[in-house]
Amino acid sequence: MITVDPNKVCYIFDVDGTLTEPRQKMDSGFANEFLLWSLTKQCFIATGSDYRKTQEQVPWDILDCFKNVFCCMGNEIRGDMGQTIHKSEFVLPENLDYDLQQFLKNSKFTLKTGNHIEFRTGMVNFSIIGRNADYEQRSFYNMWDREVGERQMIADHINKNYPTLNASVGGSISIDIIEEGQDKGQVIQHLENAGATKVVFVGDRCHPGGNDYGIIRELEKSDLAFEWYNVNGPDETRTLIRTNRVFDGGK
Repeated sequence: MITVDPNKVCYIFDVDGTLTEPRQKMDSGFANEFLLWSLTKQCFIATGSDYRKTQEQVPWDILDCFKNVFCCMGNEIRGDMGQTIHKSEFVLPENLDYDLQQFLKNSKFTLKTGNHIEFRTGMVNFSIIGRNADYEQRSFYNMWDREVGERQMIADHINKNYPTLNASVGGSISIDIIEEGQDKGQVIQHLENAGATKVVFVGDRCHPGGNDYGIIRELEKSDLAFEWYNVNGPDETRTLIRTNRVFDGGK
């Protein structure tokens, strides 16, 4: 069950690129600081990753500070004890499976590490380099992709040719593919239905085409008071919490 105190701000955080570096553990210094900050706050996670990966990156005592963890773009919701309270389903269209295999075969990025199509609750995550890549390989692909825009090109193809689906660039190496409307925007709908009145969101891909954008879209459609911040990594998130007045910093 999702419960919200309407008199308190709902702070929502992405994980990869926001609380942690992509697929890395949360910095211990930041974790300690976040723990102290969150004790009087109402916090939620909204991530494209599944719960297991989130557990690998965010220490258990920090996860315990979040009222709910919205995994897999909001298609799986976990309670404050880690229990599953909601799951969505997704079946990959046969034609799309073929298209993804062709993208994988024809990519000019030759390094392939395996685990390229990963099924998660209510979504599929696709990666040319593969999710078995280590940190250095991920960084190498991310730098290459920034130059050539491969992920955005693939996402654009899916969005054009599969009108019932939505593809967005997520994390540092992959694309998130969901049913139209089953993106992170669900988080805002759930919180508003639970009685939220003000939301503050922090993510690293908040602009159109990024997998955090659904939250911004739904905030702008809602009657909520809100603020959102696009960061370039956990250091910027840490600075926000320390200095921005909406986080009680910079008083």
